[in-house]
Amino acid sequence: MNKDNKYGIRNQVVFGLVMKNERLSKTCLERILGKKITSLKYIESEKVAEVSATVHGTRFDVYCEDDESIYNIEMQAYVVSALGKRSRYYQDMMDMILLDKGDDYNLLKKNIVIFICTYDPFGLGRYMYTFENRCAQEPDLSLEDETTKIILNTKGTQNDIPLPLRHFLHFIDTDEVSDDYTRELEQEVEIVRNDDRWRQPIMTFEQLLKDCKYDTELRTRQEVTEEVTKRVTEEVTENVVRRMLDNNLPKDDIIKCTGITEEMFDQIKAVHHQTKQ
Repeated sequence: MNKDNKYGIRNQVVFGLVMKNERLSKTCLERILGKKITSLKYIESEKVAEVSATVHGTRFDVYCEDDESIYNIEMQAYVVSALGKRSRYYQDMMDMILLDKGDDYNLLKKNIVIFICTYDPFGLGRYMYTFENRCAQEPDLSLEDETTKIILNTKGTQNDIPLPLRHFLHFIDTDEVSDDYTRELEQEVEIVRNDDRWRQPIMTFEQLLKDCKYDTELRTRQEVTEEVTKRVTEEVTENVVRRMLDNNLPKDDIIKCTGITEEMFDQIKAVHHQTKQ
């Protein structure tokens, strides 16, 4: 793959689509967690979690489950503020997906949020920062809430992770293949990039980030992040739905694939119909 290719796995749309491949996402988690995963029974990219119309919704890059745990993997290719509070909110929303009203808390699975950052959010040179809830007075005492937050840094300098995980992070950072797994990732990225259904949202996301970087000196980093999130949600989703409508895909398939509500689908379809007349 061309190292100058800006539509690589660091693109959040590309990453989400690549990780819909169960074998690739399973190996990704195995390298990060350092353990074997038998199988993933549910994988969804760009999953939208909404509790109600008055509660701030969340869009997960990759959401998946196995028998014991739920996972959210986020590709963070640009600097954001309040990374810790963002991960806290993601975990809350993931638990709400699992637990229905009246369910026992024991039904909650292990909750693991993973951020893959292309920068070092803490400036300590580590490839991996792992956070769990422990007693401040007794560090060996765990709260046993089974929540974990893992922050990965593709630009680490310390020798603190196994070589297979370092190969994975190096591929994300440089697009350079180091082993069989990263070669498979490269091939899957190429398949996604050449799929006409996704070319427009992939390019749109990159352009939005580029546009925002031009005036970072005039606005706070938080404002830039909020604009990217808002415009990607509105513009990219609408463009994807329009393309699917042009291809005569069924309504249910479009809603499932994009994660939009039925009301939003009807609104986009109505506008799209008017522009075609």
